[in-house]
Amino acid sequence: MTEHKYKDKVFKGASFPDAPIKNNVKISFTKEMINEYLPTIEKVEASKGIKLLCIIMASKEGFYKGTRSYRCNNPGNIGNTDSGNNKALKTLKDGIELQVSYLNRIINGQSRVYPIGKKVFIKPFYSEEIAKNQKTYGMSPYLPGYEFFFGGELEGFVKIYSTGARAGNSYLNMIISFFANHGITITEKTTLKEIAQL
Repeated sequence: MTEHKYKDKVFKGASFPDAPIKNNVKISFTKEMINEYLPTIEKVEASKGIKLLCIIMASKEGFYKGTRSYRCNNPGNIGNTDSGNNKALKTLKDGIELQVSYLNRIINGQSRVYPIGKKVFIKPFYSEEIAKNQKTYGMSPYLPGYEFFFGGELEGFVKIYSTGARAGNSYLNMIISFFANHGITITEKTTLKEIAQL
């Protein structure tokens, strides 16, 4: 196996085929998540499913001191790009509300980036962010591409949302496992709309 196995590779479908999907991944949170994020999301209006998704996304995006997610009050890293663009919010509550509205826009078919009912093509990508932070990411900066029909499913959402998620199933596994910890069974095929109704 070469170090850059996925360079220029395009998978048909939204699943990463080379790793199993799990529902029993151990979830642990930073003290910032426990002391700041969790108390703040309680003050935000959203369904239980959306809140659970926001929580695990904030954790996976790295909400702790020293990260841009934390520094920008933007726990979902929404608008924070691999090229270094940052979107800063006034308060953490604003950042969580941005997460909720971002998910609701996708569910309501209002996001061009997540075209529900259409084909999505994600080009293979070389991530300078991953290349610069190899120790943190622990993966090759060469990420595979994907071609799939997007019906709002979790697996497709995660591939579009997170560059790093394209090289494995760890993001998906964390979401599915976190819901399982709360007694809720979801799969990679569960849609965001179904999650919002929980």
